[in-house]
Amino acid sequence: MTLTRLLNPRQWPSFVVFGLTLIGAFVVCGVIVALGVRMMGSQAAFQAAWGQASPWLFLWRWICYAGVILSWLRLWRPRVIRRLKEDADGGVEARSRLKRLERYAIGVMVAIELFNLLDWMGGGQ
Repeated sequence: MTLTRLLNPRQWPSFVVFGLTLIGAFVVCGVIVALGVRMMGSQAAFQAAWGQASPWLFLWRWICYAGVILSWLRLWRPRVIRRLKEDADGGVEARSRLKRLERYAIGVMVAIELFNLLDWMGGGQ
């Protein structure tokens, strides 16, 4: 990789962007949990508060999912489709990849909720 490619995030390989995003998400989540434990006074108090807030957190996640899905369908997807039509093949290949990516995203959301459900039912203890 050349120096100019390293300095321009738009030219980074997607695997690098994914890795950095994943690491960033873990760091942010760790900081949030550490602050929560510190504010509650102990890990046991934090877990008790987390248990009481579980239904509200479930509702919050679904509101966030709905917001992201509506934004994708109304704002971002039409722009992406317009850009894909400018491809040499009319965007046929890219649209099939986009559909596959959308299915993967839905699968990840379902997996997250299944793991949260298992945790909520006591399977994560």
